[in-house]
Amino acid sequence: MSSIFTHIINRELPAKVFLEDDRVIVIEDVRPRSPVHLLIIPKTETTNFYETPPETLNMLNGYVKKIAAMLEIGDHFQIVINNGLGQEIDHLHFHFLSDRGADKLQFTQTG
Repeated sequence: MSSIFTHIINRELPAKVFLEDDRVIVIEDVRPRSPVHLLIIPKTETTNFYETPPETLNMLNGYVKKIAAMLEIGDHFQIVINNGLGQEIDHLHFHFLSDRGADKLQFTQTG
């Protein structure tokens, strides 16, 4: 069964998109825990961290660095990956959080 993220990727549900290409979508978290709270979501659906291929994890790490550079906060952010514990959506995603860089966020709306 498709996750809510797959529905967002397919434009069946709305989201505020910060970055998107053919491999990943980066959206604003609907319940932010910091001024910058983005979700980095691979377009290929895997359930959790443990089941995700290493090449996908490496790709996501590259997006973490790209986002940090875009927001000019390379030395001040947090990445959270829930695997079962605390995981609400069964589609691997990284939480990118910071209390800096919110002034550089620009979103497009989908859905």
